Amino acid sequence: MAIVTLQINDKKLQFFKDLISNFSFVKIKETELDEDTDEEVIANIKQGIKEMRMIEDGKMESRPAREFLKEL
Repeated sequence: MAIVTLQINDKKLQFFKDLISNFSFVKIKETELDEDTDEEVIANIKQGIKEMRMIEDGKMESRPAREFLKEL
């Protein structure tokens, strides 16, 4: 069995699901995208600002950008 991942415009998603549900050999398994919620994004930004201020005040040490990029 093969698994195919498709990205479909939200406006056409229901049409596509209706279409492929007519094929007995196709199974639909929906998954959620790993996207942050608006609240999580806001919390991350607030945390970043807090850390930036602590670095500016000398209460926290920063690290070189190259070191950060190596982790990615």
